[in-house]
Amino acid sequence: MRNKLLAIALLSLFCILAACNDSSEETASNEGEGEPVEENTPVATEELADYDFEGMTLKVGAPNDRSIDPTINERLERTAAKIEELQEKWNFNYEVVEVGWDDWVGNYIRSTLAGDPVADIVHVLSPALYPNLISNGIVYPVSDLGVIDYDDVKWSESSKEASEFEGKYYSLTPNGVTMRDAIFWNKTLFDDLGLPDLYELYENGEWTWEKMMEIADMATRDTNNDGETDIFGFAAENLAWKFIYSNGHESITKMNDGIEINMNDQKVIEALEFYQSATTDYGHTIRDWYEGAEWFFRYSDFADGIVAMVSAEWWVPGSYWTDGRMQGEYGMVPFPTGPSNDTPVSYGYEAAYDVLLATAEHPEEKVKIWDAIHEIGTEEDWERWIRNDFEATAGDRETVDYALMLNDHTRTNLIRGFDSINTIFNDFFGQISSGETTVQSGLESIEPQIQGALDDFKSEGMDLGIDEDEEEE
Repeated sequence: MRNKLLAIALLSLFCILAACNDSSEETASNEGEGEPVEENTPVATEELADYDFEGMTLKVGAPNDRSIDPTINERLERTAAKIEELQEKWNFNYEVVEVGWDDWVGNYIRSTLAGDPVADIVHVLSPALYPNLISNGIVYPVSDLGVIDYDDVKWSESSKEASEFEGKYYSLTPNGVTMRDAIFWNKTLFDDLGLPDLYELYENGEWTWEKMMEIADMATRDTNNDGETDIFGFAAENLAWKFIYSNGHESITKMNDGIEINMNDQKVIEALEFYQSATTDYGHTIRDWYEGAEWFFRYSDFADGIVAMVSAEWWVPGSYWTDGRMQGEYGMVPFPTGPSNDTPVSYGYEAAYDVLLATAEHPEEKVKIWDAIHEIGTEEDWERWIRNDFEATAGDRETVDYALMLNDHTRTNLIRGFDSINTIFNDFFGQISSGETTVQSGLESIEPQIQGALDDFKSEGMDLGIDEDEEEE
């Protein structure tokens, strides 16, 4: 990685110098012709269309306050300015609605069914959205409106793909940091223990499932010889799914008439057989739940030097490892790919979306406004803003580069939206890790259960999760 980055830096320097020479020659040859060229010329933007929305209000809602603070960064500054410009030219009002955390999804559902949604465009997480809110008609299939060009850099590709249901798309999520899971490693602890450099392993093509667990074993130590493990090599949750996704398979296959779940795939079998090996042969290296642990114990133990490597989502460093809370320096590499896959994957436990509630008035007009609000920069601008977001949290330059790569390869596991099926899988994974069943026998056992749950969903739909009395209010 370091050699590649050095080469890129030298090449960039050469190109900059060459560009400067070319620019000087061009300026000299064109001197006196036309208007002078100014440095830092603003990027030209398309002329705004002439709309008069007659004072309508676009309400943007979430459980928290989503007011835009233009002082935070350039992107928000441009967004705030664009909203102000559009309100004046198009004659509408932009309103932020703080729904509150108390039954916030229920508030979306009840107000939408009543025909008076609490807001128009709202924030929601994938387990609530897919398939519940979509299949029950609570959110609007915005692809039907023909307004959003999902190929535009301003829209999140991974959110678009995850929101697809029966050939329609529901996401109105702008581009940004979508990367979720990766392997974080305590570089200082690795140096102290004489462990390999994970960046070198990754760049040399040696970062594999097997290598990850071998290093976890090497890192696991009883430092004071009291018979208790003081340093664990690895910590992770949802590990079975991470092996499955890193081997190129996803929990749900989408089709125009619904979904399928096919786990009788060689990629799944490979992943789960290794998962069983990892949790049995290398179980002593994994930091599991212990008495008195908080839900975030994996992340705090990593910060305290008790865990050498942790599989964690991108939001974790900013919450637990910055501002002096991390003992030592940390780096990040992608979760190793499996034998049947050569593309790194960032596994998403869940994802956040912006969606349009189905009974919002004037849906096409409001989506046009939302689309225009995010017309704030070029492709280079968006790339720079995302890089800046990663740099604000990353421990080193390599982490930023890998995060940018993974941002284009995030895959959200939508199985959590199917409670009964999710429970079947969790029980099955527990049986595998305990050695209670083999992978093949277990898959054969759960297949009819999963198919039965899918058949129920197709024939009966999904319960909205609110009482009938509440729905009628």
